[in-house]
Amino acid sequence: MLEPIKRLQAVEILIVLSIFMSGCTAHKRPSDAEKILANVAKDIVIPIEAEDLRNPLPLTPAAVGEGRQTYMQSCAVCHGADGHGQTSLGQAMYPPAMDLTSPHVQHWDDGELYWIIQNGVRLTGMPSWKGILSEEEMWGLVHFIRQLPNPTLVHVTRTEEEVKVKTRDESIAKGRTLYRQEACFVCHRLDGEGGKVGPDLTVEGNRGRSAEWLVGHFKNPGAYVPGSIMPSFKNLTDEQLNSLTVFLMNQKGAKGQNDTHN
Repeated sequence: MLEPIKRLQAVEILIVLSIFMSGCTAHKRPSDAEKILANVAKDIVIPIEAEDLRNPLPLTPAAVGEGRQTYMQSCAVCHGADGHGQTSLGQAMYPPAMDLTSPHVQHWDDGELYWIIQNGVRLTGMPSWKGILSEEEMWGLVHFIRQLPNPTLVHVTRTEEEVKVKTRDESIAKGRTLYRQEACFVCHRLDGEGGKVGPDLTVEGNRGRSAEWLVGHFKNPGAYVPGSIMPSFKNLTDEQLNSLTVFLMNQKGAKGQNDTHN
């Protein structure tokens, strides 16, 4: 972590390199100077107080497994399933998505990683996940990112998590997050908010459709509703689809009867 004086020096470097880079475009691979600039930028934006943040989640296989699920849903598209950033989208970014297994990333402490996930970093392609992921999900991500340099441990954790049985409340919470992440609200209304392209989901739990029907519909909408323009959600795991289903089946319309008030 940079000390205040070093931060000032880094800012000076940043200004000089910014002038140097003024004619650059995203059609060329970043030069060594630009790569240095990108890394310096990430370091200097992290506030000193982030060092005092402590991960409240115990480091357990379950916590890492939860972090993996969030990572695969939200981060892998740019950073890759293995964290190396060698995806088409990640490499097309300017600068390219960082290798999360690299010493530069792994030297950040938990609080600094959490701050970056929560707030993002301007001009690097790293978005802010505040308001999209819960604090627990972001701390779980921190645990998982720590394990990325050890592929064997990551694989073992995934296997354990795949057989972990979720409680109803956990599934509802996951489903609520997925509902937002997959932008279901663009086409559907829920509790008076959202689009009107598809049916209102406020009373989905009262429509009498089985969990099996909903999961099948998510995977192949046209096979269940001929002519449906709803996209397939084959990108979601079976567990994620089940969580989304539990969340929707718990929407019964009357205030106080659905998950947002439990």
